[in-house]
Amino acid sequence: MKQARIVFLRHGECEGGEIARGQIDVPLTALGREQMQRAFTCVPQPISQLFSSPLIRCHQFAQALSQQLSVPLQVLPTLQEVNFGVWDGQAFDEIYHASPSQFDAYWQDPWKVENTPEKGESVVDFAERVQQGLMTVVDSLQQVLNEADESIPQALVVTHGGVMRCIMGYVLNAGQCSGLFANLAIPYAAIMALDVYWPDGVDNIDSFQPEVVNNKAANVSFTLHWPKA
Repeated sequence: MKQARIVFLRHGECEGGEIARGQIDVPLTALGREQMQRAFTCVPQPISQLFSSPLIRCHQFAQALSQQLSVPLQVLPTLQEVNFGVWDGQAFDEIYHASPSQFDAYWQDPWKVENTPEKGESVVDFAERVQQGLMTVVDSLQQVLNEADESIPQALVVTHGGVMRCIMGYVLNAGQCSGLFANLAIPYAAIMALDVYWPDGVDNIDSFQPEVVNNKAANVSFTLHWPKA
């Protein structure tokens, strides 16, 4: 059985305060940069591949890492945060005061398409996009395994809390679990690791393996290591 590891690093504290920080492109604060630098010291080395969301709160740090480690950076729009539409960039208090019933409905069940903010991305579409991004990373690691004699290659993905929640739900086969978004705290600069396994024979897949998007053959299995700050 072949094995690889994906380490997900959430961005640090951002400018703007308590806002619906989806695809609005805001930079890290000085503290946010320190948080990510501190967190990176806990990431095992070496790193074979480096991926990032295109949003500046992830991309700027990943770009500096790419130069530091001499590892090419691959930018994946599929692993950027959800688009909150007209809510994007607004303070949570402002959103609630303007649309209290819709705000409550969204956080009680963000999976309901009708609860999606105007001009926003539904969580259903968001989760599918993130799964596609995950499989892009998985496929890239598989190529490394096929091309090089590296026992356990490791990829680092600099991304967002919402993306990490979607990946957790997918790997744990949790379905449309509202609690992943409403009740789970993922701190700034949190680290989450995912072990990826390719069995020698595709017919020997474990029954719990979640279905892969786009009808792709389910030829991998995962072990999730809980996020830590």
